[in-house]
Amino acid sequence: MLKRNLIVLILVIVSLSFAFGQEISEKKEIAIFSLSYTDWSIPDGALGLVDQSVQNVFINLKRFDIIGMSYRLDAGDISGFIDEIKKVKESNIEVPEAVRLGEQTFTEADFNKLVGSFIIVIPVMSYYEVAADDGGGYTAEIQTSFTFINVEEGKAFASFQVDTTGSDETAKAAVKNAVDAMPIQLSYEVRKIPEFQLKSGILDVNGREILIELGANMGIKPGDEFSLTNTVILPSGHLVEKKVGLLVVKEVNQEVSTAKVFYAKKKPAVGDQLKEIPRMGFESALYVNYISQSDPAKDPILALGIRQIVSRGFYKIRPYVGIEIPLGVDVKGVLLNYFFFPVNTYVGTEMNWYLGRLHITPAVDVALGMLVPIAEEYQDDFVIYSSIGGHARLGISYMFSDDIKLFGEAGYAAMLSINEGFFNSYSGLLFGGGVTFKY
Repeated sequence: MLKRNLIVLILVIVSLSFAFGQEISEKKEIAIFSLSYTDWSIPDGALGLVDQSVQNVFINLKRFDIIGMSYRLDAGDISGFIDEIKKVKESNIEVPEAVRLGEQTFTEADFNKLVGSFIIVIPVMSYYEVAADDGGGYTAEIQTSFTFINVEEGKAFASFQVDTTGSDETAKAAVKNAVDAMPIQLSYEVRKIPEFQLKSGILDVNGREILIELGANMGIKPGDEFSLTNTVILPSGHLVEKKVGLLVVKEVNQEVSTAKVFYAKKKPAVGDQLKEIPRMGFESALYVNYISQSDPAKDPILALGIRQIVSRGFYKIRPYVGIEIPLGVDVKGVLLNYFFFPVNTYVGTEMNWYLGRLHITPAVDVALGMLVPIAEEYQDDFVIYSSIGGHARLGISYMFSDDIKLFGEAGYAAMLSINEGFFNSYSGLLFGGGVTFKY
């Protein structure tokens, strides 16, 4: 009996320590090598662009203290580098005046600096190609791999590859566009690594608004999501972390942030543990709209579309772009109907009211209508700009999971012809709905 009571007491003490001892992330020290490569024909200009882009991503994440390194380490030398670190850490031997690995020779001071850091990042450009395309421009493709080494343990704990492409009229501009596409993907991949995911705690609770520790000093942005977690102790004594709620950051200050509770299975309390949910920062809404035209003599239109909403960096007011295909519009002429199909592209802004899992979203956008050629022989020649207009919508969505929302919407659509020889105007009330995927 005494033994049983002692076990219960120990479990209670452990559980209380977790309840009041939440983990708060601190900046991690990392050393970033210069970009290496496996193809000697890569121009220095491309290497410099990628090097700078990589450095900027880690700087802008703000969760690292960065040591820059001018050394370039080939992919084949990474295992040898790890072995050298292990030898120094395990044997406590004196570092020689120079350590040579592959094509690089490390000074004693620099090698000691690396061994003393927390994490080493080794980027390698594994593929690079710039090719002329059929339209007279250029397309650049770049693949960059990243390896993360835990110095204390002397082993690689994470690796991934970032693939980007860019197109433009000149080869140099195409390469720059490919490099400019790196930061969003690289930032997301880094934040996905468990060792780098932010952990925070609740400082204050005011209804559905929560004050959390950490802010701009650790790179938190409006729209970032945190899970409310609860640590459960199993009868076996094992600890299991369960997600019991979702918070979305609405306002960021230097060292603290304000978040809104979307849902919680238990009432949030001061001291509760929070964990970052890394996302790339976009939402894709697939929808079908039924447009009943104002002119009763005209047939209704069915619009199939997708909206791309920017979520990271925004909270209540968010920008979006979209594209839709209106089926049943009056494209004049048998030849046009056979060779062309109508497409509307649009850009707009939405405003969100978050009521737990239920979200109310009015939105407005402006649109440009085009007739796009179907036949391959016409695709490189021309697109007919047919109409201008826009949409006004009121949407209601429900978040069925952390990643998926279902929504319905109603509003008004109008596309006015700017080319009467090819296209007739249409307008009318719209009704529809769809599904939104968060990523």
